[in-house]
Amino acid sequence: MQRRNTGDESKAAASVLAMYGFVRQPKWIAAHLLTLLLLTTFIWAGFWQFGRHQDRGQRNEAVLNRATAPMLNAQDLFGPSTDIEFREAQLEGTWSTDDAVLIRNRSHQQAAGCHLAAPLATSELEGVLVVIGWIHEAECQAKIQAAPAGAVSLTGRIRLSQTRGAIGASDRSTGVLRTLARTDVARVDQQVNLVLAPVYVELIQSTPPIERAIPVDRPPTDVGPHLGYSVQWFLFFGVGAVGYPLVLRRQARRGEAETLEEIVG
Repeated sequence: MQRRNTGDESKAAASVLAMYGFVRQPKWIAAHLLTLLLLTTFIWAGFWQFGRHQDRGQRNEAVLNRATAPMLNAQDLFGPSTDIEFREAQLEGTWSTDDAVLIRNRSHQQAAGCHLAAPLATSELEGVLVVIGWIHEAECQAKIQAAPAGAVSLTGRIRLSQTRGAIGASDRSTGVLRTLARTDVARVDQQVNLVLAPVYVELIQSTPPIERAIPVDRPPTDVGPHLGYSVQWFLFFGVGAVGYPLVLRRQARRGEAETLEEIVG
């Protein structure tokens, strides 16, 4: 009895191997590799988006917590920049009007425009780059000539200097620039007489008030779409992981049916 069962199992295994023999064909091997590549991509993209969701949550927490932290002053901005982004600073000084620059390609409520930025001299030798606000694209070139002048007392939000990533527009490394692709404090520092703090400040309010530009929007604190994207990629992985074996099973049964037809015929 035991031998008969063993023999039946061997025949069943041989039958299954014969049914799925097509999986060793070159076109099916290519299909296996493509499916494996896609599934790997789906799972990687899912974890990547989930990581971005976690990073967004940590950033939101920093924005909210640091906004209520004690106010900083100009000298604090020349120290280590760790954990000071999104905190607020109280500054007093004089606008360096002639050194004003425009930051290109900045939007506000889906409208194209630029940011107007100018150094604020907080002492005879030192200063802070301040993003004064957003200007509509049609007025960008004209408004650089209308940068604020005189003494001012202001409150602003501290931001880290921006640098070019792997892609994106680049600015000329020499000469005096009136427009920049990003708020690059080090590049502005090259062309002014002041020693600028390594961070910049987004203007919130000032005395006297500045009405020539719309204040820069507060950093968003919504969770963003990353969690939804992560779930979407994992669903793609699940569909592929379940669906591809079903495709193989269907192909195996189709081959078995064709074999039976040939035998009957």
